[in-house]
Amino acid sequence: MSLSAADKKLVQESWDKVSKPSFADAGERVFLKLFRRNESTKAHFKKFKDIPSDQLAGQAVVRDHGEKVCKVLDDFIKGLDGSGDEAVKKVGRMHKGLGMSNEQIDQMKGAIIEVLADAGFGDANYKGAWGKLWDRFMAVHRAAY
Repeated sequence: MSLSAADKKLVQESWDKVSKPSFADAGERVFLKLFRRNESTKAHFKKFKDIPSDQLAGQAVVRDHGEKVCKVLDDFIKGLDGSGDEAVKKVGRMHKGLGMSNEQIDQMKGAIIEVLADAGFGDANYKGAWGKLWDRFMAVHRAAY
Protein backbone atom coordinates (compact mmCIF):
# COMPACT_ATOMS: atom_id res chain seq x y z
CA MET A 1 0.00 0.00 0.00
CA SER A 2 1.50 3.30 -1.01
CA LEU A 3 1.40 6.49 0.97
CA SER A 4 -0.76 9.33 -0.27
CA ALA A 5 0.39 12.93 -0.11
CA ALA A 6 -1.78 13.33 3.00
CA ASP A 7 -0.16 10.25 4.61
CA LYS A 8 3.31 11.60 3.88
CA LYS A 9 2.37 14.93 5.45
CA LEU A 10 1.09 13.22 8.61
CA VAL A 11 4.22 11.09 8.87
CA GLN A 12 6.54 14.05 8.37
CA GLU A 13 4.63 16.28 10.79
CA SER A 14 4.65 13.67 13.54
CA TRP A 15 8.24 12.56 12.87
CA ASP A 16 9.43 16.18 13.06
CA LYS A 17 8.07 16.36 16.60
CA VAL A 18 8.83 12.82 17.82
CA SER A 19 12.44 12.86 16.62
CA LYS A 20 13.19 15.91 18.77
CA PRO A 21 15.26 16.88 20.63
CA SER A 22 17.50 14.21 19.12
CA PHE A 23 17.48 10.85 17.38
CA ALA A 24 19.13 9.39 20.49
CA ASP A 25 16.21 10.55 22.65
CA ALA A 26 13.62 9.28 20.18
CA GLY A 27 15.42 5.98 19.72
CA GLU A 28 15.71 5.45 23.45
CA ARG A 29 11.95 6.00 23.83
CA VAL A 30 11.24 3.48 21.06
CA PHE A 31 13.53 0.81 22.50
CA LEU A 32 12.20 1.24 26.03
CA LYS A 33 8.67 0.76 24.66
CA LEU A 34 9.80 -2.25 22.64
CA PHE A 35 11.32 -3.94 25.68
CA ARG A 36 8.28 -3.17 27.84
CA ARG A 37 6.08 -4.76 25.18
CA ASN A 38 8.26 -7.84 24.90
CA GLU A 39 11.02 -8.31 27.47
CA SER A 40 12.52 -11.27 25.59
CA THR A 41 13.36 -9.01 22.65
CA LYS A 42 16.21 -7.52 24.67
CA ALA A 43 18.10 -10.83 24.42
CA HIS A 44 18.81 -10.09 20.74
CA PHE A 45 20.97 -7.07 21.60
CA LYS A 46 24.38 -8.22 22.78
CA LYS A 47 25.46 -4.74 23.89
CA PHE A 48 22.65 -4.31 26.38
CA LYS A 49 20.95 -7.65 26.87
CA ASP A 50 22.51 -8.04 30.33
CA ILE A 51 21.47 -4.61 31.59
CA PRO A 52 18.47 -4.95 33.93
CA SER A 53 15.35 -3.52 32.31
CA ASP A 54 14.86 -0.97 35.06
CA GLN A 55 18.35 0.41 34.31
CA LEU A 56 18.08 0.74 30.51
CA ALA A 57 16.90 4.35 30.48
CA GLY A 58 19.83 6.69 29.96
CA GLN A 59 22.28 3.93 29.00
CA ALA A 60 24.64 5.13 26.27
CA VAL A 61 24.48 1.81 24.38
CA VAL A 62 20.67 1.98 24.17
CA ARG A 63 20.75 5.64 23.13
CA ASP A 64 23.47 5.00 20.53
CA HIS A 65 21.58 2.13 18.95
CA GLY A 66 18.34 4.10 19.05
CA GLU A 67 20.06 7.00 17.33
CA LYS A 68 21.23 4.72 14.50
CA VAL A 69 17.74 3.28 14.06
CA CYS A 70 16.17 6.74 13.97
CA LYS A 71 18.74 7.96 11.45
CA VAL A 72 17.79 5.12 9.10
CA LEU A 73 14.11 5.86 9.65
CA ASP A 74 14.73 9.56 9.00
CA ASP A 75 16.57 8.78 5.75
CA PHE A 76 13.68 6.54 4.73
CA ILE A 77 11.03 9.16 5.53
CA LYS A 78 12.95 11.89 3.70
CA GLY A 79 13.50 9.54 0.76
CA LEU A 80 10.03 8.14 0.20
CA ASP A 81 10.58 8.69 -3.51
CA GLY A 82 12.84 5.61 -3.28
CA SER A 83 16.06 7.45 -2.47
CA GLY A 84 15.83 6.33 1.17
CA ASP A 85 15.50 2.65 0.33
CA GLU A 86 19.22 1.90 0.27
CA ALA A 87 19.64 2.75 3.95
CA VAL A 88 16.90 0.26 4.82
CA LYS A 89 18.35 -2.41 2.51
CA LYS A 90 21.75 -1.97 4.16
CA VAL A 91 20.19 -2.48 7.58
CA GLY A 92 18.27 -5.46 6.26
CA ARG A 93 21.49 -7.09 5.07
CA MET A 94 23.07 -6.40 8.46
CA HIS A 95 20.09 -7.87 10.31
CA LYS A 96 20.20 -10.93 8.10
CA GLY A 97 23.90 -11.37 8.88
CA LEU A 98 23.09 -11.17 12.59
CA GLY A 99 20.49 -13.91 12.20
CA MET A 100 17.53 -11.65 12.94
CA SER A 101 14.22 -12.34 11.27
CA ASN A 102 11.94 -9.83 9.59
CA GLU A 103 9.34 -10.75 12.20
CA GLN A 104 11.70 -9.58 14.94
CA ILE A 105 12.29 -6.28 13.17
CA ASP A 106 8.56 -5.84 12.56
CA GLN A 107 8.03 -5.71 16.35
CA MET A 108 9.34 -2.15 16.19
CA LYS A 109 6.07 -1.01 14.64
CA GLY A 110 4.08 -1.28 17.87
CA ALA A 111 6.74 0.53 19.86
CA ILE A 112 6.91 3.36 17.32
CA ILE A 113 3.11 3.68 17.30
CA GLU A 114 3.14 3.92 21.12
CA VAL A 115 5.81 6.63 21.08
CA LEU A 116 3.78 8.55 18.51
CA ALA A 117 0.64 8.22 20.63
CA ASP A 118 2.52 9.47 23.70
CA ALA A 119 3.48 12.56 21.68
CA GLY A 120 -0.14 13.27 20.70
CA PHE A 121 -0.17 11.47 17.35
CA GLY A 122 -2.31 8.48 18.27
CA ASP A 123 -5.45 9.04 16.25
CA ALA A 124 -6.51 6.76 13.41
CA ASN A 125 -5.15 9.05 10.68
CA TYR A 126 -1.63 9.03 12.11
CA LYS A 127 -1.77 5.31 12.90
CA GLY A 128 -2.94 4.60 9.36
CA ALA A 129 -0.22 6.72 7.77
CA TRP A 130 2.49 5.18 9.96
CA GLY A 131 1.09 1.71 9.29
CA LYS A 132 1.50 2.29 5.56
CA LEU A 133 4.97 3.73 6.10
CA TRP A 134 6.02 0.74 8.19
CA ASP A 135 4.59 -1.71 5.66
CA ARG A 136 6.71 -0.05 2.98
CA PHE A 137 9.77 -0.02 5.28
CA MET A 138 9.38 -3.74 5.93
CA ALA A 139 8.88 -4.50 2.23
CA VAL A 140 12.22 -2.80 1.49
CA HIS A 141 13.84 -4.52 4.49
CA ARG A 142 12.57 -7.94 3.32
CA ALA A 143 13.99 -7.30 -0.15
CA ALA A 144 17.47 -7.32 1.38
CA TYR A 145 17.01 -10.88 2.60
